[in-house]
Order: sequence, then structure tokens, then C-alpha cells
Amino acid sequence: MYERAAGVPDVAEFREVYHRVYREPPYHEDAAAAAGFARQLAEHAALPGFCVTGVRDCGALGGFAYGVRRDDGWWHPRAATPAPADVCWPLFYVYELAVVPELRGQGHGRGLLDELLADRTERCAVLAASTKAPARELYRRWGWVKVGELTGPPDGVDLLARPLS
Repeated sequence: MYERAAGVPDVAEFREVYHRVYREPPYHEDAAAAAGFARQLAEHAALPGFCVTGVRDCGALGGFAYGVRRDDGWWHPRAATPAPADVCWPLFYVYELAVVPELRGQGHGRGLLDELLADRTERCAVLAASTKAPARELYRRWGWVKVGELTGPPDGVDLLARPLS
């Protein structure tokens, strides 16, 4: 059901899903933000340890998750505080998880994230979640714990982590 790949994805298709998801509250991102996402995705796809998962609905991309391996000492550049002592490296940083509205509530977010993190060799995973987004509470229920916060806009973004087996 979920596709996993390590290569460069169809950036235009991912940009469209990103825009559909992140133009909604609490994000209210515009087309320029979606274009920035597309540039970032292409840059990340070229890094070692890049991985992406996707789910399709009638042939169209309906959701995705992607991340990149980060080696010893890397910490989010917008972190308000240094990495906590219990965060372990190497880590896998989940940059995005997005599911279009009509596919939500069917377990796809959890499925995409589980597939993305399956068989990872890193010791833990980290992601950022808006404190105003419904997904943040899902992450907490799935075992992610707060390990820090981001500074700057958008305000109210937590860094969450969980060990990988």
C-alpha cells in the first residue's frame, strides 16, 4: 500500500500535495512556500540517507513522508536550545508528513511514518510539529516526546523524538 524510495521523487507531484495540506490552518502557507518546499525536497533527495514514502489514491499521490539521516552533532538550525543529552546520533530527521484531507482519518499518516522509519539504522528519529496542528497530538499518542522547541516563525513549534528499534 505504501511506496518507499530512496531516489529523487517527482517534485511537482509532491509540491502539489504539500500545497494542498499546508495552505490549511494552522499553517496558511501560499504557493511561494510550496515552491520553497519543492526546492528543499530536491536538495534533501540528493543527501545520503534520504528516504520517502507515499500513498496513492486512484493513481494520484495522496500523502507522503520523507526524512534524511543526520550524523553526529547535527541539531535543527532553528532550535531554541542545544540538543538534549538523551538525543542520540546518528538520527533520522523527518522533514515532512502530509496527507490530503480526503485520505485523513484512515491511518495513512501513521502508516506512512511507520514505513518511513521501518528498518532505519539510526538510533532515534526527530521531527518538528506545530503546537497548533492536530498532528502534534497524534505524534504524542504514537510515542514521540518533546525534546526542544524551534525559534522564529512560525511560533509554537516543538521538536519531538522517539527511539528507533
